[in-house]
This record gives sequence, structure tokens and C-alpha cells, in this order.
Amino acid sequence: MGHDRVSLAFIGAGAVNFGGGEGPWDHASRFERIAGVRCVGAADVDEARARAALAARQSGDCGGVWSEARAFGDWRQMVEAVRPDAVVVGLPPAAHGRPAPPDDVEMALARKGIAMLVEKPLGLASPAEAQKVADELARSGALVSVGYMFRYAAAVAAMRDVLAETPGGLRVLLARYDCAYSQIVKADCWDRRRSGGPIVEQATHFVDLARYLGGEVELDSVRAAEIPAGGPVGRLADMPRGPSGQPLDADVPPEHRIPRATVAHWRFAGGALGALAHGVLLHGQRYHAELEVWGDGVRCILADPYGDCRLGIRRGGSEQTEWRTFDDDPYMAEDVAFIEAVRTGSARSIRSTYGDALRTHGLTWRITACASGGQHAVGGEA
Repeated sequence: MGHDRVSLAFIGAGAVNFGGGEGPWDHASRFERIAGVRCVGAADVDEARARAALAARQSGDCGGVWSEARAFGDWRQMVEAVRPDAVVVGLPPAAHGRPAPPDDVEMALARKGIAMLVEKPLGLASPAEAQKVADELARSGALVSVGYMFRYAAAVAAMRDVLAETPGGLRVLLARYDCAYSQIVKADCWDRRRSGGPIVEQATHFVDLARYLGGEVELDSVRAAEIPAGGPVGRLADMPRGPSGQPLDADVPPEHRIPRATVAHWRFAGGALGALAHGVLLHGQRYHAELEVWGDGVRCILADPYGDCRLGIRRGGSEQTEWRTFDDDPYMAEDVAFIEAVRTGSARSIRSTYGDALRTHGLTWRITACASGGQHAVGGEA
């Protein structure tokens, strides 16, 4: 591989890699604008979807970047055929992250010396199983970045700076995430068995931010409760419907339907307290996401980090809250950092390694286990 050119392939041709879904957060739109990157392939179990994704890119403004790209129905065949320097793994949680075939995507890529950007979550493997993957990746020396893009956000960097300047640092972290469910039309999202549940699959970004801002969590301190799908307060008035006209989770056994809300709290190893409230309760498309930290004299509010990102800072000795707006693109920053790592062979630019992301995965499992009374994740396996 030359110093500048990086050949890149995509495993999965869905929204996270090629756009659509809830927002313009796809990787293809970023990588095609990074100098020296050549996109050489896309693989999806629905090969027609991969062909369509590539055709759209090849006819776009950055079509030259995609001129060599080929579509495949099997990612293993793609890797052998195009021999990429790096791969973006954008698959459903149930399709990767395990130590044995057919879902051993990360381990198989590592054995071939291919760098990888793995979208969250790490999969549906238990933390103990995922540890086996992490151990193999560490032994192989594989270069791995995990898609916790908020670690690259300017507003989050500003929060870390404020906490670093605060005597005693963080005291309390409060994370709130209420998703708009009306147009969540992926059936897997409504089935714990396929998605892992909303804490593992969705709130994982805020769980990761909690660790990034507050440090490690004492897993034995985690307490949580949930509103299950069954019963009056679990009913949703604007459930999306499938082709049959029935709610998307109508065929999911009640015990495997995702919870409508989860509230958790814990203690950080440094002594601070943390809490998370997650809901599947808003109508329409616009989510509500907000993260707040308290210190001695300090309060920071990260508002709407997925959209019109703002940060409110009240500093020690002041009663005023100063608001700042941010228009940086943490997704682009994450992808640029990954390409830099591939070019240099050094992981210094990567802010979420596989081993670090595994600790976030373990915490989401613990919260899920506590909230569901141990029915849907095995507490203690983190």
C-alpha cells in the first residue's frame, strides 16, 4: 500500500454505510471525500442492494472514487476478490461480533491483516464471548476503530476540558435519550433477540459518553428498571405497521418485545454518580437527546448532539449559563482518524478501540440485565 492511497470496502449496504434511515449519518458520504481513499467494494446478503448503492455513488459527485468498486453477496468473497486495506463493518447486531462462524467477521478480517471500522454495538455476543473476540484482535495486532463518533465531537471535547478544570472533576452525570418511534420500520429493532434491546443497540452512544466523561463504572453498583411492552403503560399509540397492517412487533413474543422505557443509575469508580433514562416514546421523526454533567460550581448541558448541537456551560463562581453552538461533523472526524490510522499503522488517532468499546458493551449488558430482572442479558459477564 502506498502512503497516500487506501483501498476501502464496505460490509453491509444499509443506511449506516450508504445513507437513508433516520439521518445523513452514513460513512460512504464521508469516506468518498477523504483524499486518497478508493472505494473498491460493497457486500450485502441482498446483493441487489449492494449494486444499487454502488451505482448511486458511481453516478454521484465523487463517482471517480467508486470507479473500481464491485458488488458482492458474500463479504468473504469480496475480501478475497478486491483485497482491501480497510473495511467498514456496518451490519445488524446479530450478524457480527462472535468468535465462531458465520458471525466471526472481525476475527476473520483480523487474520487477513485488514484494518476495520466496526459500527456499534459490538454485536449480540455476551461480554464473555466478546472478550474472546477482543483477545484475538489484540493477539493479531489488528487495527480496529469502533463507531462511537461522539468521542470526536467538539462539544464533547469542550465538556472534557471543563471537567478537567473543575476541582474534584465530575460529580453527577445525567443522560436522557427519548427516540421517535413512529417511523422505525426495521422489524429487528422491535425484537430484543435481534437487536439486543434499546440500551445495547441505541443508548449505547450515551453509555459510552458516560464512560468517556466519567471514567469506568462499578458494575456491581448498577441498578435499573424498565417499562415492558405488555400492560397499559407499555402500549404505544403510533406503532409502525408492517405489510399485513399489524404492528411491527405483533409477531414477536411479548417477552421479547423491546421495553418502552429504561431508567438506570450507577457509581463511577472515581466516586461520581451517573444515571440514564431512555425512552421509545416520541412520535414523528425528531428525537430528544441531552446529556448533563455537574461538578463543584459547574453545570454543562449537551443538547441535541445529533442535530443542532449546543453546549451550555455554567462555570464556578458564576450564575450565568453560556451557550455555544457547534456545527462540526464528528462522523467525518471519526472516519478521517480511521484513515490516518490505516496510513500510519498507528492507533493513536483512534478514540474508541475494540477493547475500550467492550467495556461500554459490558455496561449496556449490565443495565439491560438489571432492568429486565436478568431475563435478557447475563449480569456479571461484563
